[in-house]
Amino acid sequence: MQTTMYRRGLCALILVVSGMIGSAGATSANTDVSDIWWNPAEDGWGMQMVNTGTFVFATVYVYGLNGAPTWFTGQLEKTGAAQTTYAGPLYATTGPYFGGPFNPAAVTARRVGSMSFVLTSVSNGQLNYSVDGVPVSKLVQRQTLTFDNYAGDYNVVTTQTTTGCVNAVDNGSFSGTSALDVSHSGQFMTLINTYRDNSSCSYSGTYSQRGRMGQVAGSYACTWGEVGTMTFFEMSNVPYMFTARMQSNSSNFGCNTEAEIAGVIPR
Repeated sequence: MQTTMYRRGLCALILVVSGMIGSAGATSANTDVSDIWWNPAEDGWGMQMVNTGTFVFATVYVYGLNGAPTWFTGQLEKTGAAQTTYAGPLYATTGPYFGGPFNPAAVTARRVGSMSFVLTSVSNGQLNYSVDGVPVSKLVQRQTLTFDNYAGDYNVVTTQTTTGCVNAVDNGSFSGTSALDVSHSGQFMTLINTYRDNSSCSYSGTYSQRGRMGQVAGSYACTWGEVGTMTFFEMSNVPYMFTARMQSNSSNFGCNTEAEIAGVIPR
């Protein structure tokens, strides 16, 4: 039964590769906020954040009273708030003209206020900052530059926790490996996940993306008779690999699964 259970969770998890962005999916303490963020109703300003561990370096590009381009930098640390929150000082800097020799001694940094960023979902956040006593509060979301393509043959590793199964033996925490074949054309993906015993699960989904994160909601069917629905979120990729999280529900086995996955294309 544990072999069947492992196949169940792993097969459901793999559909992450057909990500579609949306509002589903709880945020995680370790959700990477690195991205370009903006408010689509206010095109022309934005923010870029680089997240390393519990630290975020934020660059805000806005406009001053005279309409001239202006930018501020925030040095933010993760707080103990219930929602994923980063907060810290905000600075304005000046320096030498870019067209001439660069003199580091001419660079100045002045603290102008503070900044906080609350991740309200994987792809949405609340930005608050102040500059010389002027408060700003904005709703922001990840900005998509280009769509990723996940086509390829992957080796994947999955870690999952399964609860609520009709057969209690199928509940528990498991991890393992499998092979995943992904076809990706436009907004449509098909994929086949094959396990060591040659059993498999097949999936289909409509792909969309916000910033560097993807998500999908869809269905799956496996060769041992299991079917169900799933949501995959917080999916991102770099050349030859991807990572993601997932939640799934088996409509005939009763199992609820939460999992993390990482896939690589063998060289």
